[in-house]
Amino acid sequence: MAAGEDLTAQTLKIPYQGSRTSSSEAFLHAVRPRIGLLSVGAGNDYGHPHREVLARYRRLGIRVYRTDLDGTIAVKTDGVRLWVDTAKILTVPDGR
Repeated sequence: MAAGEDLTAQTLKIPYQGSRTSSSEAFLHAVRPRIGLLSVGAGNDYGHPHREVLARYRRLGIRVYRTDLDGTIAVKTDGVRLWVDTAKILTVPDGR
């Protein structure tokens, strides 16, 4: 950001599993993503992602996809438009 480079991107892989210091509001304003991709384990010991980080993305209108809630996340494009596909694998105890 300090170098003044253009950081804009339609998608952003949310850093550090959504920890408190992962993405400042200034950084998000510089990148201006439409979509945030968050790789995070369910019920992790660190409390990631932090509520204030998710609130920051929500407040800026950035749609967040999370591996703990959405499963596998695939971003596809035709060079103009962007699609996001998700696939949550459901497990059934004892296969019944």
